[in-house]
This record gives sequence, C-alpha cells and structure tokens, in this order.
Amino acid sequence: MNTKTGTVLSILIVITSVMGLSVAEVAGSAETGFCGSHAMMPLLDFTEGGHLETDFGANLTAEWWYLNGKLSLVADDGAEVNDLGFFAVLAHQESPMLIDLNGAQLSHLLTFSGLFPNNETPTFYYAETYIPHDTVSHFVSLHTPFVYFGYPGGLQKFCGAALTGYRLNYKSDVVDADLVFWPVAEKTIDQADQPLNFVTYEHSYGTLSGSIVLNNKTYRVKRGGGEGYMDHMIPSSSQPWPMDMHGWSWSEVTAGDYQAVIYAVRSLTDGYENYSYKHLTLLKVDKYSGKVIAEYSGDEITIIESDWINEIEFNRWRPATVTYSTPDWNVTVNAESVAYFNQTLPGNAGFVDFAAFQPCNATIKHKSWTAVRKGSAFNEYLVTDLGVQ
Repeated sequence: MNTKTGTVLSILIVITSVMGLSVAEVAGSAETGFCGSHAMMPLLDFTEGGHLETDFGANLTAEWWYLNGKLSLVADDGAEVNDLGFFAVLAHQESPMLIDLNGAQLSHLLTFSGLFPNNETPTFYYAETYIPHDTVSHFVSLHTPFVYFGYPGGLQKFCGAALTGYRLNYKSDVVDADLVFWPVAEKTIDQADQPLNFVTYEHSYGTLSGSIVLNNKTYRVKRGGGEGYMDHMIPSSSQPWPMDMHGWSWSEVTAGDYQAVIYAVRSLTDGYENYSYKHLTLLKVDKYSGKVIAEYSGDEITIIESDWINEIEFNRWRPATVTYSTPDWNVTVNAESVAYFNQTLPGNAGFVDFAAFQPCNATIKHKSWTAVRKGSAFNEYLVTDLGVQ
C-alpha cells in the first residue's frame, strides 16, 4: 500500500514553525525542466497530478506516489548485482490542522524508500519537512495531467505520466538512482469508503531502465532486467488516517507472465483476525502489455496468515506467510526481507509498517494447473497505534 504504499504515510498533528526554508528556496526548488518532455504531454488524465484536502471535502488528505522494482544490474567492469529490490515514495499531507505558530496552514512533505540487496540486511531512508501551504505547488504539481514532485533540496524527484513514462531521480545516504518506469499494463483502480476512505490509481506492471550507484559504483539496469509497479494513493479522513483502521495487508506479486495485486484493510473491530475490505486483481503481463483477467472482492477472497512473528520492540504481531485464495486462484507471499517503518506517534495517530521484499518463490497458481508460477513479491503489513491499544 501504498501506501503505498503503500503504500504508507504518517500524520503528526503539530503546531510548528518552518525553519531554514526561505521564500527564495521554495520558489527556486521547482526546477520544472527536470522532467523535460515527460511533463509536457497531451494526455489529459488529471488523476496523475496532486490534490488538496478541499478537493475531497475532507479535513485531512494524504497523497503519495509509490514505485517499486526488481532489478538486475551490471557495471562497466562486469560486476553484477541480481535480484535487487527497491521502493521509493514521495508524499504530502494537507489539512487545516497543520499550522505554524502564527496560525498559517502548512503542508507536510515527506519521502521514504527501502533498498533490499540480495541476502543482505535491507536499508530504510526517511525525510520530512513542513512548508507554507501556499507554496506547495512549487513542489507538487496540482490538478495536472502529469505528476511532478520535487522534494525540497532537489535530491528526490519523481515526474511524468503513463503516456510518456515516469522518471525517478532519488539520492539518499545509501543509493543514487536515476530510473525510468514505462507502464505497459492497463490502469486499474482500488477504492473504498470503509474502513479507510481511499482511492488508488495503479500502473501495475512495466519495465525499468536507467542506473543506480551502490557503494560508489555505478550500475546500469540490464536489458530486460527491470520490472516495476507504480501506484498513486489518496486516503482522506476527518482525522489522522491511521486512526480509521487496525491496519492493512498489501501485496504485489509478479510471477512469470502473471501478476496479482491485493489490497486488504482491517477495521478497528476486525483486529488481526479479519478484513473488512478485500480486493484482488489478476493480470496477464509481458514486456509489451498487461490486461486484467480476473477480479475478486469481499467474501470471494480468503486470507490465510501464518507463521506469526511477535515484534516485541513494536508491540505488534505480523505474519511471515500470507495466502490469498479465491475460487480460482491461490497467491502466496513470504516476508523474507523486511524494512521497518516505525511511525508510532503521540495520541495513537501513527503506525508501524513491515515492508517486505521476496526476490523469488512467491507463487501464483490457478486451481486447474498442476504447476505454479514463481516470482517476486512486495508485501506490506501495517498495524496502527490505535489498533494495538
């Protein structure tokens, strides 16, 4: 989830002042030329760009763009890195509850990412800042048929549109990535009113190209060596959105020429045991196209979670294995390599998200098949602060 995360996002209701960020820095940070032709495109799909809380009649709106991928890399000297997993998120939150010492509204900008080297401990990066609300359009394109998000300081940027592709330029203390994502699968949508009010626009499958610097060495993505997934998620609420639910389970599995995307949300009364919202999409994909072949929701989906792990540090449990079962399909993922996103906050307004990558042996199986398709998976298991009270 997005998130995702998904993809995933936190809200900290604070009264704060913006320090060290001048008007000149705000105005000069847009660098609209960064995206080049990616931003100047004719497709009028206004779900690409950013939004404000007033667009949804909400007291608080969070919004993020999430990109993940599995990469095979090669350096000029022939050195290779295989099965490298990563995800990156650029996000903002808008609410009249976010104000400075003078009562002026602020915008909350944040970015976080995970890197999953094969057989190594994953790394997690996080940064956040607050800016004057009336300058947010300098950093996030609003009501546009393309996305442009430039995090203050210029080290993390994401831009583009489905028609022209998306570019991620992302620098942190562990990675320097310059990647292009070309979606090939048809756009899909997840949407719910309860227990979490959200909409997600998904480009579930595409190719990745470009380069990454790891340990001061530059690698390029091998030809045909990059597969990716992207979504754009927008939850809205009258309060910090984690307080609306116990948590979620989200998975994206790419196994051969099949892909599964699953969103499942637990209400506060569901606890760990049940899911009030469930949606599973199956796609047939290749490097040139991707079509939805089946969708399931609600009671059509059974979620079996096993091998529970007690994460004592966070006062939470998480399953190591999850199977999503429908009348025709079984999808199974294992949380093998986990990055911990700890956003516990005062007032039970936060969460902990266990973001996992499985480089191989995630499975998709039609019940009429004798064999299974095996591949990679990204999985998030999120548990809110309020959910464990």
